[in-house]
Amino acid sequence: MADQTHVNAGSVDAFVDEPYLDTCVRAWEVTTELAQSILEALDLGAVDPTDEHRMHCVDWLRRAATYRMPSQPSRLADSSAEALAPTVDLLRHAASAYPRFLDGTASGQSILLSGEGMRLWNGYFQSRNCLYEPLNAAAAATVNRILRTGNGTRILEVGAGTGGATAHLLAEWPNDLSGAFDYTVTDTSASLLVSTRRAHGERAPSNVRLRFRRFDFDLVDDQGLVPRSFDLVLAVNALHNAVDLPSTLRNLRSLLRPGGTLVLSESLCAAGDLVHQEFIFNLLPMPADAYSRGSRFYAEAGWRAHFDAAGIAAEIQVNAVGPELVMVAVAPAEAEP
Repeated sequence: MADQTHVNAGSVDAFVDEPYLDTCVRAWEVTTELAQSILEALDLGAVDPTDEHRMHCVDWLRRAATYRMPSQPSRLADSSAEALAPTVDLLRHAASAYPRFLDGTASGQSILLSGEGMRLWNGYFQSRNCLYEPLNAAAAATVNRILRTGNGTRILEVGAGTGGATAHLLAEWPNDLSGAFDYTVTDTSASLLVSTRRAHGERAPSNVRLRFRRFDFDLVDDQGLVPRSFDLVLAVNALHNAVDLPSTLRNLRSLLRPGGTLVLSESLCAAGDLVHQEFIFNLLPMPADAYSRGSRFYAEAGWRAHFDAAGIAAEIQVNAVGPELVMVAVAPAEAEP
């Protein structure tokens, strides 16, 4: 199938502005400093050279230690330090555990998804974190635009994690929408779903019924979800972790009714570039092809190629400036035969 995606660098630019890019510069300054300190103290002999994941992390740290984000010098006011804190706190927590991760005595899951790490993880993914908020905001704006067309009432969110995107969408829910809506929130982790339900279960507008259930987007079966039954399927910064992205895209589209829409909001890595949050996420298991790409995130061209491989036509919007990009992809379901 010929590539049917096209790029529109319009609406997402509103969410990736100069303050955001200034904040990225500050985050990169911290990331570079932490990468340098880890490498200075690292005993490379303690890292298993046959462990592809950990050797990738060492290589990434080396690249990050000399990285300079191609942007204007930061002009953030001191008052913005509070907005940057959720990212910096998690960066520093990850840095303190990197030696134990690299020598194999600690897993990324134990570092990030338990105890203090889990508390900081929850804070990172909320929209009060100005370096993550654009992904949630872009997704919510896109979903709201679709809802206002009257095109359906059943929503499925996959890879919801701590529920940051869920909370943002509920907070921005159009108060003039009539009718009843079903919103199913899913993740592979039962503990994250319990946490998300506890944090956001009472925040839904009166005309939105929230449901929570487990769903693994890497599995090929529908796991109890009825095919062709949802009007909108949403994923925010989740699908870059898919084991087989074209297969996952096809599976998610199969859950859409004719006329339904798949909406993705994702961090992008400019081709050959780095994204500062990889310092954190590199501690977690990675898709096998991430090693050859040099990043767990895709460049825009990679997303276009995977949509094409899945046989899905999508409109892709990417912000016009900055190496750390936000993408929103909107893919309609197939029409009735």
